[in-house]
Amino acid sequence: MNRDIRTINSMINSLTKQFLCCTALIKIDFIVLKEYKTYDLKLDIQKQILNNTIDNDLIKRYPIKTSYQKAFLKLLMQKIEEGGNEIHDDLYAAYCRLISLSDEESVHYRHFLIQNGTLNCITLKESTNLISQGTTGLCSWQGAIVLSQWCAENKEQFCGKNILELGCGVGLTGMNVISICSPKQYIFSDCHPTVLNMLCENVKLNFVSNKQSDLLNTSDMTSKLQLQLKYKQIDVQVIDLKWENIDEYILENSLQPDIIIAADILYDSNSFGALTLGLKRLLASNNYAIFAATIRNEDTVSQFLEHLENYDLAFEECSLPRWATSIELIYAPVRILKIFQKI
Repeated sequence: MNRDIRTINSMINSLTKQFLCCTALIKIDFIVLKEYKTYDLKLDIQKQILNNTIDNDLIKRYPIKTSYQKAFLKLLMQKIEEGGNEIHDDLYAAYCRLISLSDEESVHYRHFLIQNGTLNCITLKESTNLISQGTTGLCSWQGAIVLSQWCAENKEQFCGKNILELGCGVGLTGMNVISICSPKQYIFSDCHPTVLNMLCENVKLNFVSNKQSDLLNTSDMTSKLQLQLKYKQIDVQVIDLKWENIDEYILENSLQPDIIIAADILYDSNSFGALTLGLKRLLASNNYAIFAATIRNEDTVSQFLEHLENYDLAFEECSLPRWATSIELIYAPVRILKIFQKI
């Protein structure tokens, strides 16, 4: 494969990855490599981009929101025209088809590709709104993307371990850890009933149809255990867990995770007391927590760190992953914190 073809394929693959997870359009990098400007978007390249995005079989089966597809295709055609190229007829046909569809969707799908030796695809059903039914937990956030990549780059820490995730939302980080890091047990936990319902749907979507999985238990909403299955010998559970009930849950289930993880749960300072007390109960001398925090408000995170100090818990900063997709409209830095008992 010559250098020109490699460059074009790299550009197409990057656009595909950004499209599948609904990266904010102003964040999409159409100039993936410096050399890209030397390439015309010829008709055959346009067709490849269309086949990998709008006409992708994955999108046909689990569609991302129609408004995003329309906006992406409109932007792509604009870029083609700016380069002085003719637009492929199939792009016009796809756009006409999309504008005939309604934008009034309450849920859609997003597809996240995490690269770590092999390409791993997680498909998630999510709300089309950032806040829905009084919660932000029905869609994925930047911290979950960064934590997913961090876990993939540090997978040796998770191999064969018992992992508990707090405030897991629709499940992006956990599904990547299960797929890439081979833990012994992974427990998703959240407390919002609608979030738990969607989370269970996503776990089944990604794991139950696989021949290497065995659905063990589906519970009603009166039980703390919402779902349990075996996937490649990994014990996967979904539980209803409020942070103020962590102590009770530990006693009832003899829970002692090796690692506690969480992404983007440090946004409401009113919850920090229950969260920190729960961490105090979960952490022993031989385990630790990994939190990814998107810094939208420095004071909020500072308040959480003060809570750690008050409960005799320590933290250290971890290096960020080498690369992670930016899915949000406005850039905000992400910090990875390792939290542990003071010695």
